[in-house]
Amino acid sequence: MTADSSFLENLLYLVLSLVLFWLLAQFYYRWLLLRRIESEIDEISEIDEKVRRMVVSRARCEREDAETIVRRAANLFIVQPVQLDPHGIIERLENLIERSESKFRSYARVLTGKREGVDVDNMSMALTCVFTIHSLTQYLRHLLLSAKKTNNLQLLLLLTMILPELKQYIKSNYEGAKAFLDCVPIGDSVGPMVAARLIGDAETREIEKDTVVAEREYKGRRLVIVKADGPGGNLGRLGRTVKRLVKEYGDVSKIITIDAALKLEGERTGKVSEGVGVAMGDPGHESYKIEQIAADEGIDLDAVAIKMSATEAVTPMPKPVMDAVEEAAERALRLAEEAPEGSTVIIVGVGNTVGVPNNRPYRG
Repeated sequence: MTADSSFLENLLYLVLSLVLFWLLAQFYYRWLLLRRIESEIDEISEIDEKVRRMVVSRARCEREDAETIVRRAANLFIVQPVQLDPHGIIERLENLIERSESKFRSYARVLTGKREGVDVDNMSMALTCVFTIHSLTQYLRHLLLSAKKTNNLQLLLLLTMILPELKQYIKSNYEGAKAFLDCVPIGDSVGPMVAARLIGDAETREIEKDTVVAEREYKGRRLVIVKADGPGGNLGRLGRTVKRLVKEYGDVSKIITIDAALKLEGERTGKVSEGVGVAMGDPGHESYKIEQIAADEGIDLDAVAIKMSATEAVTPMPKPVMDAVEEAAERALRLAEEAPEGSTVIIVGVGNTVGVPNNRPYRG
């Protein structure tokens, strides 16, 4: 055997060894990823089962009926409106959202044994958390099984990237469901809490479904304060209400919205910021109405935001957020002072008003 043939033979063995090592390493890495992802999704599935058991345990109907209702709520789906022709899409979207809310309320009535009231509101919101958790769990399991079926390493890598954030969000919704069932304010309740602080002892009246309004004078300006009807879990019909109030009063010079806002990493929870526009984290149907009437009537749009993480927004309100209520109320009043004397300023407390009464701030 010549030296050249021996060298080529050794080189071939080396290349084959490297290829075999690469294949074995890839197989082992894929196996590790699968084990890790399956473990995470099993934990998420347990949360899915746990939140449903919790809601069933709070029901005031037969257990079998409660399990059926909760399962129906968890598996509800909402078909997005057709967007090929965008004309009128806001009205179509609003109709679907209101219909989905009616569905959850009808389930909540069976579970609570009541027609209306705080218990129905809170159970309805808890069911939306059940729906969110189950939808995300099903989606993650779908991605996992698809990756296993197609032997897709890229899909497994994608799952490892999105799992931590979605798992945290699912855990947050579980805590949110507990908060709704216990009628405890969540982070997103800070807007209504500021509105309740501004209303003080003023009398409130219902103006639209699940929405109340109060009026008070402040330094020569009329303040018209709007919030969802509490202390049950409600979001109110804020866009429709503001549009109606602008037409009712006629001299509205400014609309101020107050809402929770997603903070950036490094920002302090409870930080209060001012802005321009409509601070409202809705799908768009409510904020659109406010933007439209403001543009038509030449009304200034100001906003106050209280910063928090996505997790803090759906879990029981953290102390830094509650401590920011006073500052946010002062900011809103300062913005109201910029309006002409004798004019009307509409202040809207945006968010879920669970645990927040209509005319006094929550104190835990």
